[in-house]
Amino acid sequence: MTPLASLFRFWPRKNTPSGIRRSGLGYAVASKPNRQFSQCRHFQHQHPPLRILFCGSDHFSATSLKALYQEHKRDPRLIASIDVVTRVDKRVGRGLKTIKEVPAKIAAEELKLPLHEIDTFTGWHPPTPLTGPLNLIIAVSFGRRVPARILNYTLYGGINVHPSLLPTYRGAAPIYHALLDNAPFTGVTIQTLHPVLFDHGTILSQSPEIPIPKGTDYQTLHDSLAILGAQMLVHACRSRLFQKPHHVIESRYPPSEAPKINPEYHARISWERQTAEELERYCGTLGTLWCRLGPVDDPDRRKRVILSQLTSWDDDKVNVDEPAQPGQWRYHETGSKTGFLLIKCRAGWIEVSGIKIEGKTRTQGGEWARSMTANKRGPFVFT
Repeated sequence: MTPLASLFRFWPRKNTPSGIRRSGLGYAVASKPNRQFSQCRHFQHQHPPLRILFCGSDHFSATSLKALYQEHKRDPRLIASIDVVTRVDKRVGRGLKTIKEVPAKIAAEELKLPLHEIDTFTGWHPPTPLTGPLNLIIAVSFGRRVPARILNYTLYGGINVHPSLLPTYRGAAPIYHALLDNAPFTGVTIQTLHPVLFDHGTILSQSPEIPIPKGTDYQTLHDSLAILGAQMLVHACRSRLFQKPHHVIESRYPPSEAPKINPEYHARISWERQTAEELERYCGTLGTLWCRLGPVDDPDRRKRVILSQLTSWDDDKVNVDEPAQPGQWRYHETGSKTGFLLIKCRAGWIEVSGIKIEGKTRTQGGEWARSMTANKRGPFVFT
């Protein structure tokens, strides 16, 4: 079973939200509504159709946007129009010569939806679609707080899709922190948009706990929760969960924070504190980790090193002539031309497939270790 499939196989059938059915690896919005959901749809059409202002930026939000568009095409009596607000494209890379397009913008252009690019709501006024004034704001991974002035402009205010079981992991990076913390489960929450604070809205809908299997990487969990969040968002629109009086969900999860990831802090290796299993998990979440490398007796000459593709080894799998301290490395020879670079952690060893030393190109960890051993350079240590 793939990691993606195992994320969903524990979802109890009795807790499956109305209007969502099991489908292959996960869940899909039911194409043929059941009796309960059909009654809900009849109730919907006694109200004006939704004219949505969708605020999004990344791939997570683009998944929700595409699901809303599909629902708009399926039932224009439910969703009459969708206007899209995205962040402005950013210049990235050396010399800021590369323009990185916003994924939600790309999706909006592909779907031929009205697009508005802004970096701030200051001085900006919502558009008026041909179908009538906007009546619902949906923000998904937008990265900006929608002010009360904009929320009050619409009849129903705003709702948000958040990839955690709020109030656990409030903030910009809930998926990252769930993986870094080795959380046993996570989920998705639909909440109202709070006019002042991020992720302090009224909880309207919450998924069951989704187990995080060991070895799950960031992209797998991100994509799974993005699909689940999009399906829950469509269900929230069909069921009109945004309409007052709200049916409030009382969460039983403790509050915690999930601030934006800082690579200088979160990706910094501590060989004395972290285990090999923990470093493998961190690398699978963040992509690369970094530390310093240099002579044992000259800390000032140590250079920044970026390590990638890390695999943990138990202590009993590594034969060493003498005990190693955290940060010391060994070249583990194999029958092939190139062996492995192994670095001692607080517990266990980490195999390094990719190593990039400051000022040099990336090379294979085993090749670097073989060369260092053959040239008898050292002693060098990772710190």
